[in-house]
Amino acid sequence: MPKKLYTEIYEALKKEIETNVYPPKTSLPREEDLSKRFDVTRNTVRRALKQLQEEGLVYAVKGRGVVVLEPVRSNQVVFSANNSEGFQGLRSFPQNKFIQELDTDVLNFKEIIVDEKIANLTSFNINDKAFYLERLRLFDGKGLAIDHSYFRSDALKGFSREDAQGSVYKYIRDNELFKVAAQRSISSVVSANQRDSEVLELGDLNCVGSLTKFVYTDIGSLFEYTETRYVPNNFAMLGFQYY
Repeated sequence: MPKKLYTEIYEALKKEIETNVYPPKTSLPREEDLSKRFDVTRNTVRRALKQLQEEGLVYAVKGRGVVVLEPVRSNQVVFSANNSEGFQGLRSFPQNKFIQELDTDVLNFKEIIVDEKIANLTSFNINDKAFYLERLRLFDGKGLAIDHSYFRSDALKGFSREDAQGSVYKYIRDNELFKVAAQRSISSVVSANQRDSEVLELGDLNCVGSLTKFVYTDIGSLFEYTETRYVPNNFAMLGFQYY
């Protein structure tokens, strides 16, 4: 499946911001000029600009256009609850340039029948078939996050352990299975459990960050439940609010 046009524009402009083609406190070209440059509609340009703004790179100022913001420096891994690109999508944040290598270790992969306990956890129906994935996320060789995921089997036809090593969302796009439409997220800090202590580099910490998400298709079907448990002092959730 080809990339969406607005994604290509977003990536081109982001690269130009990162390389100081458009330095902080300067303005991007007007929508009309960008529309001509990329040979797309102004609505497509607006979607690209919106994504840049959601990542805190730019801000639309009335009367001045879209202004490039000064960067905020941090040695923590920045992530967003709205990330739709999966684990490798962390590379899309300029703040994460310091990460040299991202790897995934699939610790558990199996197809299960949803019982009452799992139904209460995931909001799937009892007796649904689902893939259970346990994936350790490695940042420059360190286990700093673990995903516990359930995906409805009927939504991921032909899915395998090898596919789980990569991005589930890329698998969905490449096989044109369906459109991912919406996500509900819950973020909290919880006590570390035995599994966290076994696989995560917690050091002296006795707690983990927890990001739980429920993901829907464009026909309103819930197809994914994932809880990501992570070492809290290594991560920062990105939120950008504009007025």
